[in-house]
Amino acid sequence: MALVVGERALPSMGRCMSAATSGMPLVSGPTADYVLSRSSDDLRLIVVDSANLMRVVEAIRHLPTARIIVLTTGIDESLLSLALQAPQILGFLAWRTTGIRPWELSYLIRSVVTPSEVPPSSADLLLWGASTVTWRPRSSSERDQVVDTVEMVARQFGVQTRLAQAAASAAHELLMNAMYDAPVDRSGKKKYAANRRANVHLVEHEIPTLQLTVDNTHLALDITDPFGMMERHHLFGGVIRGLMSTLDTSGGGAGLGLSNLFTAGSILRVEVIRGFTTQVSWVVDRTLSQRLKRSTPRSLYFVEGAPRATVLYQILDWARAEGGPDALSRIRIRTLPYALLEGINVTSVEINSTCSLELLDRIRRAASATVGQPCPH
Repeated sequence: MALVVGERALPSMGRCMSAATSGMPLVSGPTADYVLSRSSDDLRLIVVDSANLMRVVEAIRHLPTARIIVLTTGIDESLLSLALQAPQILGFLAWRTTGIRPWELSYLIRSVVTPSEVPPSSADLLLWGASTVTWRPRSSSERDQVVDTVEMVARQFGVQTRLAQAAASAAHELLMNAMYDAPVDRSGKKKYAANRRANVHLVEHEIPTLQLTVDNTHLALDITDPFGMMERHHLFGGVIRGLMSTLDTSGGGAGLGLSNLFTAGSILRVEVIRGFTTQVSWVVDRTLSQRLKRSTPRSLYFVEGAPRATVLYQILDWARAEGGPDALSRIRIRTLPYALLEGINVTSVEINSTCSLELLDRIRRAASATVGQPCPH
């Protein structure tokens, strides 16, 4: 792990990073050259201010698995274009006059360190005790009912009228994307994106989940679809076109909608587990006036998680390569009671096998103990 930021921010940022990684080694300093000269080739994440970004991007091109989080006081077309060209950039974290939101940085770090964790909802990230309501609309008429209900419930939770109306508009955009643009058939072809004005009636496995979360400082909407088809260029490219006032109708219009969500909120977060799920989170800081909201930096990030099945396969493949042919049998002995409960045979696991996070962690620890070194997956 590495951190490139000014001297005044180093202590607090360093504490946040160390806590989120359970004490992984951290190299920090005020310049990219200073930090990079002291970092190893197994660098997994570097947090850097926008002034040092180009130097970092150029320096770690040979480390395709490393990820970059950019601290910025404003996101413009040049930064977004760089994110499209450099897939190592995870996203942009708002550096406000009061600093960052620590939970944002912790979330992004955890997404790199433990990519197989289930994507957290906003209710998981915001203050304990936040109020939440969840909907699963399957038709166009139900979508419209949910949009109206979002505004009503937000007001009941103490949200001001203007923000409640903005939440309803955001809910409509999120649901349109999840119900029209996300569903695909077995061949990967979009099923409903051709006509976003047509009435739609989703089958059970296509239905998205919308969750409203409100605490005393934030309002959030999370939409989750069961397809996992969104790409980086949909997010960053869509926001670029929105900032440049270029109409985007590709994919049915999801790109333009994402740009509108970005400009109307404080945080726009996308997390994709390819082929499994996409979660889009729209978060607004309730403590800001309308004037301050327009001038306060926003956060934007695209996170790709790893399906637990893929991570399970990687762990066992690593154990077999590093620990010899009997490694899997020894892992199986260590985890057998737990694996049996979930129907997993770790000696003959296939790429489509799945397991709970608890079992995955037990198998990871068993693999580390069997091989005699920490498992990298």
